[in-house]
Amino acid sequence: MKLSERQKREKEFYEEYSQKYDYSQKINFDPINLPLKEGKRRPWNSYWEVFSWAIDQYQSGMKLLDFGSGPGHNALLFSTIGYNVTGFDISNSNIVVASKLFQINNVDTSKFKFVEAAAENLPFEPDYFDIICGVDILHHVEINKSLLECKRTLKPRGKILFREPLEVKILDKIRNIKIVKFFFPKEMSLDKHITHDEKKLTNEDIKTIKTIFPKTKIKYFFLFARFDRFFRESTNPNPSLLERLDFYLFKLFPFLQPLGGAVLIEVEK
Repeated sequence: MKLSERQKREKEFYEEYSQKYDYSQKINFDPINLPLKEGKRRPWNSYWEVFSWAIDQYQSGMKLLDFGSGPGHNALLFSTIGYNVTGFDISNSNIVVASKLFQINNVDTSKFKFVEAAAENLPFEPDYFDIICGVDILHHVEINKSLLECKRTLKPRGKILFREPLEVKILDKIRNIKIVKFFFPKEMSLDKHITHDEKKLTNEDIKTIKTIFPKTKIKYFFLFARFDRFFRESTNPNPSLLERLDFYLFKLFPFLQPLGGAVLIEVEK
């Protein structure tokens, strides 16, 4: 697999990052179990919405591509829904971790497969997947090439959902002030899970996606929820009041949506 310099840096980062993986950590199945067993959803939480969407799309026998599968957490949740899951990652160490994670959780080996690959050159047949899902991955890759690969490997009328951080120029200018960066660094960091080349999606990236997939819907999140980092731990499993506030503000005042710092991008082929 021939890699660009950017891809080599990403691969090197995740080869090192995956060496620290703790298999004893508890996987949070609530985004799957609560909707399926109790009918409880959190439409204000962009990550939960990925899995609620996947639940709604599911039909028996469907093949799902976890686009940039990392250590396999999301793939495991998709598998719990019932999908036949394929995941890819640029890091072979991540592939090893994901495969072991599925084995630890006693998933039938016929129901999953992980392969080492780059998003811009996928080793899958045309029109193969029913569903493609990616969580915080597009801002690590070359958008145009990666989306064309999605289009090639997705079945006719197949669907894709991406959850991504989005640049908001006004707010990101404040974010990039020296004093703010001093307290909240943006440099590459294994501890903070920041790679050298990652960047938030821009409105130009959204235009590129819409050019490749004219049937595109955008849903915005993350206005005041940006400040959750000051009030709650990132691992807190309880609903966020600020996320809920954003959800209703975007509904009542659509002109605020461009200030959302995260999006769900739903497309249909």
